[in-house]
Amino acid sequence: MKKAETSNANKSERLITYPILFWIFMIGNVAGFILEGLWHVLIRGYWESMPATVWGPFSLVYGVGAVLLYLVAIPLKKKNFFIQFMTFALVGSTLEYGVSLFQEIFFGSKSWNYSHHFMNLNGRISLPMALIWGGLGLLFVKLIFPPLTKLLLKMQGKGWRVACVVTSVYMALNLSTTASALLRWGERLDMEPPSSYWEEYLDKVYNDERMRENYPTMYFFED
Repeated sequence: MKKAETSNANKSERLITYPILFWIFMIGNVAGFILEGLWHVLIRGYWESMPATVWGPFSLVYGVGAVLLYLVAIPLKKKNFFIQFMTFALVGSTLEYGVSLFQEIFFGSKSWNYSHHFMNLNGRISLPMALIWGGLGLLFVKLIFPPLTKLLLKMQGKGWRVACVVTSVYMALNLSTTASALLRWGERLDMEPPSSYWEEYLDKVYNDERMRENYPTMYFFED
């Protein structure tokens, strides 16, 4: 019994490392971007790019969501259907609420509003979206988790470690530039002039037109 418990613990440790979680984050980012585009094709009949960063096709909510689903899927693999579904729905809804609140507090803006959805909470989360998160979680644990873990455990060579470091640096720069561009966008809407060379650069490269194109659904409370 103790050997089995030790074996399971060692396996879990192998499945939860920074490189593995980072690649899941990146896969989720890109997959989420594609899913959002396909959703718009299905609902509106045309593709609409909705990246969360100024560089690359990345949807951060899905990236973080993929990591959370992965972490939750490990202990839930042998749980029954209902427990899995409810857990994934709760995790996804908590993530969406937290991200929406963070964006409102730090950037003074919103990227989605579920006020028109049935049983919504402050427009940040809703019952239909919770059900979608639950369904995505089940799809993940049943179809994606097994082959994904096998693939990630093979991505352990020196080349993959170097790629992880390089891509991590790229994403750190991407996220910091995105945050700066969003903050400066809000300042421009408040008619605040640039106070540094960096802000002048942001005004030139990430002007209002480019930001509106990159974030078509985002709105600031001052608008």
